[in-house]
Amino acid sequence: MAETTVQPSRSRDLDKLLLRPGNLVGPRFEPGTELRDNLQEFAKVLVVGAGGLGCELLKDLALTGFRNLEVIDMDRIEVTNLNCQFLFRLEDVGKPKAEVAAKRVMERISGVDIKPHFCRIEEKDIDFYNDFSIIALGLDSIEARSYINTVACSFLGVCCIPLVAFICSFACCLVK
Repeated sequence: MAETTVQPSRSRDLDKLLLRPGNLVGPRFEPGTELRDNLQEFAKVLVVGAGGLGCELLKDLALTGFRNLEVIDMDRIEVTNLNCQFLFRLEDVGKPKAEVAAKRVMERISGVDIKPHFCRIEEKDIDFYNDFSIIALGLDSIEARSYINTVACSFLGVCCIPLVAFICSFACCLVK
């Protein structure tokens, strides 16, 4: 396979996965910028939670070049959130986390479209979750993570299995 010259992009970590062969891919995998660009353009990503972890995930995914993002969270911003959730300001207290986080990331990163959902995760039906290529968890609730795990496992019976990435930190649970 010929070595291709790759222009540097803001998605350096994604480039490491998609622009070179490695031991995690099959022998027919052909790395290239087209794969990365298609993933960033067409993959629909859901961030579950817009708290300390969710804000970081939303920002990092947007900075990596993903353009079609959605975020779901049922909470409103409290004064106690301001020290660890960098997207929120004092004037945001009382507003929905998902809406403010989406707005702030879109203000700072061009080309990203983030659709917020201010509701409980259980209020969305299974078809809502099935529309996403990637689901990233930024939750500190064991019950909520368990619910999303159940939803994701239900996709295993479907012929088109979405790529589901569970990014969560148990440190948040230890703090509570």
